[in-house]
Amino acid sequence: MEKEYLGDSVYVSPAIGGGLSLTTENGLPSDPSNEIFLEPPVAVALKKYIDRMIAEGEAIKAKLSRG
Repeated sequence: MEKEYLGDSVYVSPAIGGGLSLTTENGLPSDPSNEIFLEPPVAVALKKYIDRMIAEGEAIKAKLSRG
């Protein structure tokens, strides 16, 4: 599986061992690049965090729409 662009110069790809590799790159050879490896338990924790933030955002939107 190839890396996938997420936005804001961030890419994600599967890492060996079942985790994720997050990289930042602008596509120019002289630009800095960074890489973060997320082991499977950390990737799961990140997903839980994202799911929680989405749920909280939906709750706020629902509350605002009720006025």
